[in-house]
Amino acid sequence: MNIKAFFTMPLAFIMMLVSLAMPPKTEGIAVVYVRHYNGFAMMSNEHKIDLARKNLWEHSYRGLPGSLQRPRNDKALFEGFRFAGRLTDEKIAAFRTAAAAYSFGAWEGNYAYDPGENGPPTPPTDGSTWSVVIVFADGTRKSSGGYFGFPEHWAEMAQAFAALTGRSVL
Repeated sequence: MNIKAFFTMPLAFIMMLVSLAMPPKTEGIAVVYVRHYNGFAMMSNEHKIDLARKNLWEHSYRGLPGSLQRPRNDKALFEGFRFAGRLTDEKIAAFRTAAAAYSFGAWEGNYAYDPGENGPPTPPTDGSTWSVVIVFADGTRKSSGGYFGFPEHWAEMAQAFAALTGRSVL
């Protein structure tokens, strides 16, 4: 082995490790965290959709505190998520198109229950809540959530998430 190869191989290995530790810088949304909690069913589902690394992660929790299943520990390995699958370039591109068309990156704040003209004065009492954290490629974050209140184009984005992940995420 020549001297150049001797020094180049460890450098290439270190660069590979750094690329695994840091997501590639891409335009727009890099990661989306989605969480649903249903108090009546005592169930929580969380997903981490890593568009930059093309990975889907999930965590489910059922039961009362103290049961065998525990809420996700965001300080644990892989933030307490378990690997759920890979995302394809085609599905990511279609998701990005839908996200831009429906202003998903602008979701921010809390969305309150709105009964409308003919709706009940209070929401159903099962305790369903949701939250979304969008992490952009530059590291900025936007958070939104609601209790029976939803942003405009919720249904369309739910379809886009289902097409991307193959699951009912949103």
